[in-house]
Amino acid sequence: MTPPELRALLADSVALWGATARVTLDGEAVRVDAMRVTAATPEDLPIRWWLERPGQRRPCTSVLGLLRSLRNALGGGEAQKLRVV
Repeated sequence: MTPPELRALLADSVALWGATARVTLDGEAVRVDAMRVTAATPEDLPIRWWLERPGQRRPCTSVLGLLRSLRNALGGGEAQKLRVV
């Protein structure tokens, strides 16, 4: 997944969650407010992305894990469950 494709996915997800966050490209990374999502290197496998925020660098092994971590970081948590049918 290219950075522009990832930015589009994250922007759509943030909008779907009803969160107020700005999603932008930052070189090869995607910035979501104060957080940064970067692609992992081949040496990091099975990690696919890193979700970085001040004082924390969280590994994400799948797009679902990335979205879950991002939603939780934005304050969605378990209180806001969304079911797509």
